[in-house]
Amino acid sequence: MRDPYEESKYVVVAVPYDSTESWARGTRFGPMAIIEASRYMDPYDIELRAFVNDMGIHTIFELPVLGKSVSSMMDIVETTVRRLRGDGKIPILLGGEHTISFPALRALNHEIDAIVVLDAHPDFYDEYEGNKISHATVCKRMSELVGDIILIGVRAMDFDEGKNLDKIGSVNIIFSERMEENLEILNGIRGKRVYLSVDVDVLDPPQVPCVGNPEPGGLSYGQVLKIIKKVVELSDVRCMDFVEFAPCPGVRSDAFLVARLVQKAIGYHAFYSGNDKLRDRSYE
Repeated sequence: MRDPYEESKYVVVAVPYDSTESWARGTRFGPMAIIEASRYMDPYDIELRAFVNDMGIHTIFELPVLGKSVSSMMDIVETTVRRLRGDGKIPILLGGEHTISFPALRALNHEIDAIVVLDAHPDFYDEYEGNKISHATVCKRMSELVGDIILIGVRAMDFDEGKNLDKIGSVNIIFSERMEENLEILNGIRGKRVYLSVDVDVLDPPQVPCVGNPEPGGLSYGQVLKIIKKVVELSDVRCMDFVEFAPCPGVRSDAFLVARLVQKAIGYHAFYSGNDKLRDRSYE
C-alpha cells in the first residue's frame, strides 16, 4: 500500500496513540501490525474480481503522536485529515485508541451528515477518569459535532452512558443480539456523507482477542463485513477508521483479519464510488 501520494485516492494513516486507555494498553502497536500483515495478503479480491492494490493506496507511517498529550495528538490528527481531504483523498486511519476518531471528525465535520460506529461499547461517558476526551467519551464528543449517529454491535453499557444517550434523540443503537433484525436502520444514511468508525472490539473475542477492551458475545467477521459493505453502498463515506487493535505477542491471525477488513472496506468504497482503477483482471 505504497502508491505515490499524488496518484492515490486512499491514504492509510497510522496513529499509534493509546495514552487514555483504561484496561489494557498496547493499541499503539496496532497500526504497524495491521500494515505489516497487509504485506502478506493476496491483493486480489475474489468478491470484487479486482486487485485492491490497483485502486491507488498510499500509506503514511506513524504520525508523531506517541507519548503526546491529548491536545497535541488532536492537533496532529486534525491537521493531517484536513490536509488529506483538501487534496481530495479518503483518509483511512489505523489506531491506536478510539479517541483518534474525534479530531478526525473535527477536521471534516462540515462535510459529514452522519456517523456510523461499530463498537462493543457506546463510548458515551461525558467524562471518564477525569478526562473529557478519552476512548470512553469519544462518541459523546463526536455527537456534539454531528448529531446523527448509529452505534452498531453494542453489548456493554454503563448506567451513566445510558442516561447520556437518553438525552440525545438522534442516536440509534443496534445491539449485538438484535443486529440482523435492526439493520434496516441503516437506510437512514442513504445518500448522506458519512464518517465510518470501526472499533475492532465489536468482533467476538475468539476472532480478535487482542483489543483494548474485549467483550464477549460479539459479531462475526462476516457480519462486520456485511455492515461495512452496506454502509459504503448506501452512503458517501468520506473517512474511515479502524481502532483499538492491540496485538498480542506471537499472535498473527487477528492482525491479518483486521488488515483484511481494511482491504475489503477500501475495495467496497472504490466499487460503489465508481473508482476507475477498479478493473477485472481475472483472465489477464
